Amino acid sequence: MANYTKLDDTLSGSEGKGFITRSGQNREMFEISKIDVHVTLSVTEKKLLGHRMKQHKVVGATGEGSGTFYFMNSDALKEFINYKKNGIYPACTLQFTNEDPQSTVGRQTVTLFHVILKTIPVAYLEDDSEDPITFDSDFTFDDCDCLEAFQLPENMR
Repeated sequence: MANYTKLDDTLSGSEGKGFITRSGQNREMFEISKIDVHVTLSVTEKKLLGHRMKQHKVVGATGEGSGTFYFMNSDALKEFINYKKNGIYPACTLQFTNEDPQSTVGRQTVTLFHVILKTIPVAYLEDDSEDPITFDSDFTFDDCDCLEAFQLPENMR
């Protein structure tokens, strides 16, 4: 068996789905154009006695992401208005699955908990555009879980 990366096993960025849970209601995230989620590790460094080089240790992490969304849903705006009036902001849960039927690596499904969008669209108009309206937002999340993980490509197993 050949041990090299096959193009068929790479994942197409448009093969997958996202879901959102707000106030106990679960639905597909039809407004996603692009999403990028990552964890940034908090690393401390210290030079200890007897060592000439600094050592490093992971001491925490921050969940961050960014996305481009189609401007076609008012849920986040309604939640902000409720927060403005009552002081309560309900964070949501997001779940994403990457799965390309051509690939032999299977799929990966991750869930993000306590997600807060940093930018909430209110209104947008542009007189010389025929493109769909989108907006960009960074977001944070407080926890995540990997429900399904990719496996090695078939020719590497």
